[in-house]
Amino acid sequence: MNLTQLKYFTEVVKTMNMTKAATKLHVAQPSISRSIRELENELGVSLFIRQGKKLILTAQGNYFFTVVNRSFNQLRLAKENVKAIHSLNNKKITIKMCETTPLLVSFLKIIHNKYPQINLQFIQSKIDNDPRHYDFQLVPLPVPEQHNELLLSEEVFLATSKKNPQSTFQLEKINQLPLIEMNESPFADFIQRFLSAQRIDPQVVLRTGDRNLMINLVAQGYASCFVPELSWNCTTNLEKISLHRIGKNGFHRRIYLSYPYGPRTSIQEQVATLLLNYCHSLKKDIVSPS
Repeated sequence: MNLTQLKYFTEVVKTMNMTKAATKLHVAQPSISRSIRELENELGVSLFIRQGKKLILTAQGNYFFTVVNRSFNQLRLAKENVKAIHSLNNKKITIKMCETTPLLVSFLKIIHNKYPQINLQFIQSKIDNDPRHYDFQLVPLPVPEQHNELLLSEEVFLATSKKNPQSTFQLEKINQLPLIEMNESPFADFIQRFLSAQRIDPQVVLRTGDRNLMINLVAQGYASCFVPELSWNCTTNLEKISLHRIGKNGFHRRIYLSYPYGPRTSIQEQVATLLLNYCHSLKKDIVSPS
C-alpha cells in the first residue's frame, strides 16, 4: 500500500467514476483501475461493487475512505503548519473561532502587554471547514485528533432584574418567563440543547446579538436571559442585574483551547500559557449569584 494508491482511491470515491478520476489526476484510466485492484487484493476485501460502468462503495470501502480521507486532511494540515513555522522566533499567532467573544478584548490586551512584538490575528469561521493555518482554536468541545486544554469552565445563570429575590430558579419556572435569546452562535446552541433536553420551551420575546442591550432590558424588568458567569463579565456590566442558579446544581459550559499535535514554537507555548493562566484567574473576579 502506498500514497499513490490511496490518492487514486480517494479520488475515485469522490467522483465514483474511474474515467473522471483519471482525468482529474492526469493519469491513464487503466492505471487507476490497476491501482484499485492491487489495493483490494492487499486488503483482502472489495472496496467497490462494479455494475457495468457504475461503481457502488461497499461498507468496507466506506470505512476505509473515512480513515484515509481523515489521514490526508491531517497530512495537509501538517504541511501547512510546517510552512507556517519558520523558526522558534516566529512572531505571528493566529486564533480561529466559531464566533467573536468578549474574551477577545481581554486576550488582545494581555497578549499585547506581555508580548508587544507578536502579530495577533483572528479567523472567524466554522471550525471544521476552514483549511487556513491557525495556531489555536477556541471551541466548545474538544476537537478529535488535536491537543485540547480546558480554557474556561463557567456556570450559566438566569439573569433577572434586581427586583427578583429568588436565589435559584427551578427548571419548570423558566417556561413562565419572557426570555431574550442570543442570535445564532455556539452559546445560543448550547442553551438551546440544554433547554430541549429538559423539555423547556421558553417564551422568547427578542433575539439579539447585542449583549449590553440584553442586560439593559433585563435590568429594566422587560425579560430574563441566560448569562455565562465569567466570559461576559469581561466587557458587560453585570452589577445591575441579579444572577440566579438554575436548578439545584446549576449547569456549566466549557471553552477549550485546541491546537494540532506536533512541535510548538516558544511563542506558541508562551501565548497558550498566558491565555490559560488568565482564564483560570477569572474566578477571582466572579460576580456572585443572588
